Amino acid sequence: MIAAMGLEPREFRLLDGLRLNPRKSFTGKIRGERLTQRKGISIEFSDYRDYTDGDDLRHLDWNVLARLETPIMKTYRDEEDLAVHLMIDASVSMDFGEPTKFSTAQKLACALGYIGLSAGDAIYPRLLGPRRPPTPALRGRSSYPRLVKWADFEIMEGEPSTGLSASLRQFANSSARTGLVILLSDGLDPEAASALRVLGGRGHEVLFLQILSDIELDPDLEGDLRLLDCEGSGTVEITANGFALKEYRENLEKHNAAIRDTLLRVGGRYALIDSKAGLDYVLKDVLKREGWVL
Repeated sequence: MIAAMGLEPREFRLLDGLRLNPRKSFTGKIRGERLTQRKGISIEFSDYRDYTDGDDLRHLDWNVLARLETPIMKTYRDEEDLAVHLMIDASVSMDFGEPTKFSTAQKLACALGYIGLSAGDAIYPRLLGPRRPPTPALRGRSSYPRLVKWADFEIMEGEPSTGLSASLRQFANSSARTGLVILLSDGLDPEAASALRVLGGRGHEVLFLQILSDIELDPDLEGDLRLLDCEGSGTVEITANGFALKEYRENLEKHNAAIRDTLLRVGGRYALIDSKAGLDYVLKDVLKREGWVL
């Protein structure tokens, strides 16, 4: 469970004035606060073009007409809202670590959602895994309490659930608006890279913040162990020695590299953090440094 408002007062102050920074330009649904490449009628100048019958004379460049006796129109970039699909992986594997990966994802989702709401973006919250209806779009800073209420979810073992890759594929094949996808997940799904490739191929820009616990990043285990698949019913017995741990780290790095490389190929971005990472660190050393926010 997360705090009543998700963030502490000092954390709100860290986030005020920031904006999400997509590289792509998306067509908005309603008038918002972002400039797109589509020609429109906002106050941001874009280009000149020749006059054609029926054009709005308010956008005629009278100075050019007076000098050259040629009617030239000014065009502008329209201001529209950005669709931000804020996704938290609620798979059982996320309920691991201290703090859990899921609680870290909840906190970061509240922070990123607050940034988007404050900037006039349309936030579409989505839990990946549980079979629940999607939450309607949230707009404006006044919607922040509803965002916190959505994020205040508890993972329950045995609840009907869809895996990460299957959830991403379902979303990619849905009629959801094309926009910025912010994914908070441990990414521990063998088909994660393939699903992200499909998602990027649908025109979405994906920002993937992979969250792993310290024991997953650097296991300190020895002896004979029985491992349980928390998202299945299988078990496997291993002997944790230097060779086994080295192989584990190599396999994890290979898996994460496949995700990272896939995102780069489809125009997305990727970062890996420890579930113990605080918001101050993530904001300064990931989101700002990598240009995810401005």
